[in-house]
Amino acid sequence: MNKSFLLIAAITFVTINLFSQPITNHQSPITIKDVWARPGAKNANSALYFVVQNNGSKADTILGAKSKYAEIVEVHESFKRDNDRMGMRQVKFVAVAANSKLEFKPGGFHVMLINLLKDVKAGTSLDATINFKFAGKIKVKAVVQEMPGM
Repeated sequence: MNKSFLLIAAITFVTINLFSQPITNHQSPITIKDVWARPGAKNANSALYFVVQNNGSKADTILGAKSKYAEIVEVHESFKRDNDRMGMRQVKFVAVAANSKLEFKPGGFHVMLINLLKDVKAGTSLDATINFKFAGKIKVKAVVQEMPGM
């Protein structure tokens, strides 16, 4: 074989392997804390609440959530319909501004756990994953409890 062909093949191999390695020293600027969920019975609904902290200089976006505890998992927002009536609707995404905190709470943004696959009782916990556009999937463990502070 031609020596220049072997040299080009070796350089190509090293370049592909060097630049295709995943970045392993990356730490996400997104943290999720104070995670809790309402108790709920099998086939009923529950909701997941938490605080998202974005310590980064760029905004990120929540694209959805997953949990093995419910048949359907959706990100929702509460809104005022008319007079004193409130409504709730699914949202496709939620922006989290750079260097900010966003609280998912009763009467605001929350993750609906629709048609629970089993009872989720106060004092237990459940797992979920929150999916971000840039930070990727962040796993959380929610403490099941009545509304904190009550």
